[in-house]
Amino acid sequence: MSENVIKIGIFYDGNYLYHVSNYYVFHHRHHMRLSISGLHEFVREEVARREHTTTEFCRIVDAHYFRGRYTTQVVEQKGWIRGERIFEDVLMYNGVTTHFWPMTEGNEKSVDVALALEAYEMAHLRHYDVCVLVAGDSDYAPLVQKIQATGTRTMVLGWEFDFINDRGLRHETHVSRRLMADAVYPVMMSDVIESGKYDPGSPVSLFVARTTDNEEDAAADYWDDDEDEDSGSSAIMNSYMDQGHSENINPEDLHYGHIVLLNPSGWGFIAPDGEGVDIFFCYADLIDTTFDRLRHNAAVSYTEGHNEKGAIARTIRLISGE
Repeated sequence: MSENVIKIGIFYDGNYLYHVSNYYVFHHRHHMRLSISGLHEFVREEVARREHTTTEFCRIVDAHYFRGRYTTQVVEQKGWIRGERIFEDVLMYNGVTTHFWPMTEGNEKSVDVALALEAYEMAHLRHYDVCVLVAGDSDYAPLVQKIQATGTRTMVLGWEFDFINDRGLRHETHVSRRLMADAVYPVMMSDVIESGKYDPGSPVSLFVARTTDNEEDAAADYWDDDEDEDSGSSAIMNSYMDQGHSENINPEDLHYGHIVLLNPSGWGFIAPDGEGVDIFFCYADLIDTTFDRLRHNAAVSYTEGHNEKGAIARTIRLISGE
């Protein structure tokens, strides 16, 4: 058994982690979030097993988290500030360095590039023995190849699952076969979790324990309130919607505005003409158009509905000529 310390660097694709964790919160039998500390302990155990040593000699020397970030105005409107701050505290408490990039018209841009550049540079400067990617996109395959060319082994933690949401729609999450094939240590985490070895209550659990003083558990608002962003899960998005809408509209009930935010998961915000706060909308309330035809600043008409979250735009139509 080697007694040399194995240096490990971990790099999180935050959006991928977000989708995966929401699946376990809202659709898996555990209904619990993934634990950052649990993931780190699992990584140490898995590296030790594959490197033929013990966890005593496996040290996580760096961990980095990358994700797009909305403006303060948007997160204030959606009530996410407290949850985001608590989750950032969880990352900080677990020694994870955060890297946020501005969201442009509801889309993450350049986050994968930033992650790849940081991972490659840090693997070179810090001389990792193992570089761990929590990611699923095939765009990271060249990064894996480059890192391994320097002599650093790569481990990829990937998930695959599917589920039917409350609206009867099927959602799937996959990890790139090419990415897994290129890694020295590919780990299909969905299979690991289904094995039961790392269930809640296990010596090393991949899930957050439900305790009143647990910092990770206190971040529940972040995952719950932000669920409508998750293209792989729609529990909270469904709370914005009821069982349908009527197309028999009284002209006096019509409102007008323009689109100020579009999220590829199928939701956004409309700024009303004149005064008023931006109003949430979902693809399910579009009339005579599809979500992919919408553009930033496009003029729309809509009616206003309400639910437990507040106001929501209904029966949304693009205005002719826009």
